[in-house]
Amino acid sequence: MNRRFAAVVVVASFSILGCTTGQPSGGGSASPSLASPSVASIPASSPPSPTASPPSPASTEVASVHDGPLAAGTYRIPQWDTGCGERQPGCSPSPAHDAARMTLTVPEGWAGIADSIWLNDKGNGAPDGAGLLVGRGAWLLTDPCTKAQHLVVPDIAVGPSVDDFANAIADHPLLDATDPVDVTLAGYSGKYLDLHVPADISMCEVYRPWDPGIYAQGPSHQWHLWILDVDGLRFVVQGTDYPGTSAKHRAELQAIVDSIKIEP
Repeated sequence: MNRRFAAVVVVASFSILGCTTGQPSGGGSASPSLASPSVASIPASSPPSPTASPPSPASTEVASVHDGPLAAGTYRIPQWDTGCGERQPGCSPSPAHDAARMTLTVPEGWAGIADSIWLNDKGNGAPDGAGLLVGRGAWLLTDPCTKAQHLVVPDIAVGPSVDDFANAIADHPLLDATDPVDVTLAGYSGKYLDLHVPADISMCEVYRPWDPGIYAQGPSHQWHLWILDVDGLRFVVQGTDYPGTSAKHRAELQAIVDSIKIEP
């Protein structure tokens, strides 16, 4: 039975990805948030002295997320698992997607792993981990509780639009998802919804709602999805946590999401 709830657009704290543990597989309305970061006004700088040397231009190079602990700073994050194969109907390589530049800012205490970001000390596993990745969305599986990792071919066709993917998740009879709501992130509009992994997935080899897509890192994994239309291309920002994830780590995760910038 499909349990659907009204999504909370703005929340004080936010429980937010999934592989089995250790297996990484602008403007407009405000985005749903764990904690709304304060915004300080920046005073205008004084005009330079006529005798002062002109400042050196700042470097535009941003380091990519790498495997291992990340120093606090801004990084370019790639899209996760963009490869396609026979087991992934409806998936096709997209140079336009691949060319998009996505950056985010992380605080101390986070690490890169397989093109995603996890807590360095707790990882992305139950009962109190957290993580974030960026994908494209994909076809869904009729039964997300599979007996093999990548051997089950997704069989629910999903179109390329934001609404196609958001509605497919919300309408799936075996997924516990909220109704999609309008959202804006990084200046692009789209839909937001939450998806809750069951508290008992012990009978599953993996719990994977769509493919290509990451699978649940543990029971009660909570997936928070910003499904964005970026100049006609669909991007899915997926933040994850658990009921036991600390308020501090939820707030850090929300700040990472809020820092995302996209250049198509």
